[in-house]
Amino acid sequence: MKTIIYSIIAIFLFTTLATGLTGKSNPKNTILIQATDKAGSAAQLSQSAQIISARLKEFSPEEFTISMIPEKKQIQVAVGPDLDLKAIRNLLTAKGALAVYETYDRASLTELLKGDTQLFTLLNVGNSMDYGAKIGCASVSVDTKVKAYLKSQGLDQKCIFIWDSQSGDSDECLYVLKINVGKGPLLVKSEIENVHSGQSKSSKINDIEIRIKESAVHLWADATERNIGHAIAIVMDNHILAAPIVRSVITGGRCEISGNFTQTEAKSIASLGNNGELPLNFRIVK
Repeated sequence: MKTIIYSIIAIFLFTTLATGLTGKSNPKNTILIQATDKAGSAAQLSQSAQIISARLKEFSPEEFTISMIPEKKQIQVAVGPDLDLKAIRNLLTAKGALAVYETYDRASLTELLKGDTQLFTLLNVGNSMDYGAKIGCASVSVDTKVKAYLKSQGLDQKCIFIWDSQSGDSDECLYVLKINVGKGPLLVKSEIENVHSGQSKSSKINDIEIRIKESAVHLWADATERNIGHAIAIVMDNHILAAPIVRSVITGGRCEISGNFTQTEAKSIASLGNNGELPLNFRIVK
């Protein structure tokens, strides 16, 4: 009976999506994505299609069509020639988990490691006076040794280690994020009101503004007050979007990020931040 009900739901939503989100009569470009969760349901596939649709609508005014193939756990997205497929790939497969973390810098991490400096001998730490969130970097051949060392320290209950790399950079850089007891991140996606992308008229720099919900504004104010001179990391799907140094207490519930974002990247981050997390994991088939 459940299978029949899910099939009916899937057919109904397929019709709704195909009718309501139809773009140009003969879209030339398509992407097919495959759910990789073996236990994923038809209802979760439908929810994923709706989230992807909302992301695409926010990202671009260009029309598109979404079709579900429930029996294969696949979703096909067809777009017109004016929408670049490369620009939307991440919107179709990214989980969209957004969170804000306090961070360890080199000084506080040394305290956590009880004075052990072995980690820093393994990393390229650059300027020894740099106490931002980036602890240091390492090539792929070296980061295996670093990961083994970190695992041996048994710090999983106190922090999260994220390895991240900039576009085009072969080295990975280590960030150490604080875990608040009983909660984890400082702020999670459900405590964020919206994410907005924009561009400075004077500098033409693309930026992102995160507005925090009223119920969490006091948490943000308290966190910025105790982290003046230290970095707070904005993280999406285990990728560091930015780790700005806090310069003053922020009481208005806003967080502005300026970085090396292209306009497409900034719009994509806003679209992912505003439209829910996918309940399933996907990979691009073609």
